[in-house]
Amino acid sequence: MKTVFLLFIAFTAHAQIILKGRVVNAANEQPVPFCSVFLANTTKGTTADENGNFTLTNLPDGRYDLVASSVGFETVAAPIQTKQTAPLLIKMNANATQLAEVQVKANRGPEWLANLEQFTKLFIGTSKNARDCKILNTNALWFEDKPDSLMLVGGAREPLEIENSALGYRIHYVLTQFVYDYGSRYVSYLGYPVFEAMTARSNAQEKRWQKSRRDAFSGSSMHFMRALYAGMTEQQGFVIQRIIERKDSTKTRLTNRVKTDRYLIKDPLPGSFLLDTDSSSAQLARVQFDNLVQVTYRLEKEAPEYRNEHSFQQASTFAPPPQTSIMRLVQPYVLIEANGNYYNPLGIVFEGYWGWEKIADMLPFTYEP
Repeated sequence: MKTVFLLFIAFTAHAQIILKGRVVNAANEQPVPFCSVFLANTTKGTTADENGNFTLTNLPDGRYDLVASSVGFETVAAPIQTKQTAPLLIKMNANATQLAEVQVKANRGPEWLANLEQFTKLFIGTSKNARDCKILNTNALWFEDKPDSLMLVGGAREPLEIENSALGYRIHYVLTQFVYDYGSRYVSYLGYPVFEAMTARSNAQEKRWQKSRRDAFSGSSMHFMRALYAGMTEQQGFVIQRIIERKDSTKTRLTNRVKTDRYLIKDPLPGSFLLDTDSSSAQLARVQFDNLVQVTYRLEKEAPEYRNEHSFQQASTFAPPPQTSIMRLVQPYVLIEANGNYYNPLGIVFEGYWGWEKIADMLPFTYEP
């Protein structure tokens, strides 16, 4: 059954964007009650009523993924431009097969606990913020270890509920994919989060959250994408350099993978080297480059937690360098918007500092420092 989106968006006197709609079962047109509906990577979400009706108010202008999620149904996610007009109807397909599979994979023995620990490090992260970020419903997770292919795959039979006390957010995260390659140490996960700001117990806590959010934003991939879109990477403290990668025919015995050598081209590049305006829309910009790109954020140093994990020496024995990340395109290009959102989200792979930062350091695209 094909997913159908019909959109109705109203405008108030204050130009507030409001989206109303209804969620139904694609098989029989019956309502899907109490379904979660939200704009991914924002703070805009709601729960449908018993008749499947919902309303999203005060929406940001731009392109976002509209997501509908309910236990027992396939998650529906489709891009929308919030300034559109048409009635909205979301049709969801039942997913009984997946429910049966996760029942089988729901063993909570020692192996599952070991996989949970690994998953938490790779998904939540190991940064300072990760200490105060936890998954509240870990029993929703399932894992499958595949030693023949050196892969750990996982998923969740319901949205993950994450409490990030470091940044002051509760996150409702619909996890659709998690893969960890032991051989290459490459992790990939895809999902749809919606953020809810927590209520501070005091003014002091609110100020701490605001500072922590500014710190998390500074130098982040979202910060870089916003600066890149605006043509202000250098002014915002980013240095862009090319990396030439060459493959070596020698394979390691452990992973049986081809070794590579990398050569950094020291001359810095302007952001325009990466960026072309997409002819189809003035609101989009195209990121396209060959080989690898190194991005250094010269205004902040690497965190001690990162240095201890990625150095043969203890972090206290040498001066910390600036935060350095590497970008690799795995698709011909990605498109970015002014708020830092880019898609396809799996079109770019991050290494280095951005690859290390995980969910505990993530902010909604509606965040403004």
